[in-house]
Amino acid sequence: MEVKTVHKTMHMTAQQAPYRLLDPFIGTWKTTGLIPATANNPAVPINGTDTYEWQSDGYFILHTVNVQMGEAKNESIEVIGYDAATNRYPMWSFSNKGEMELMHASFDKDKWTFLGKSLRFTGGFSEEGKVLSGIWEQTADGRNWQFLMNIKLHKIGR
Repeated sequence: MEVKTVHKTMHMTAQQAPYRLLDPFIGTWKTTGLIPATANNPAVPINGTDTYEWQSDGYFILHTVNVQMGEAKNESIEVIGYDAATNRYPMWSFSNKGEMELMHASFDKDKWTFLGKSLRFTGGFSEEGKVLSGIWEQTADGRNWQFLMNIKLHKIGR
């Protein structure tokens, strides 16, 4: 099986099969979302781009984020790999605010979950892989999750 990427064609082997699940992410995306208003804060619109590219002969994805969240500019890079021992995808992210975080992605029945210490994303692809949408939640105690924002990515380039 061949998976077309932004810069090259990657030849998949049986050992690399879990990486095929990541291929729908590859490309450039227009990102929109909304953090809803609270009693103390107005709603915060989210606009920008996300880009996912295969790296290191297809063993890792480099994800770059460039979004405006209201007045705040948010840039980050993230490296996504695969851990066969856990059947999960570690996601190491680094932001323009000096923040670092490790999350783990998992896939089950057309749904992706990204789980970190205080953040969780749940969502999936639609419209023949041209839309990725879902919700982000946050927790202060690791048990009680609260809605944070809606997010939707529209693929604008492969």
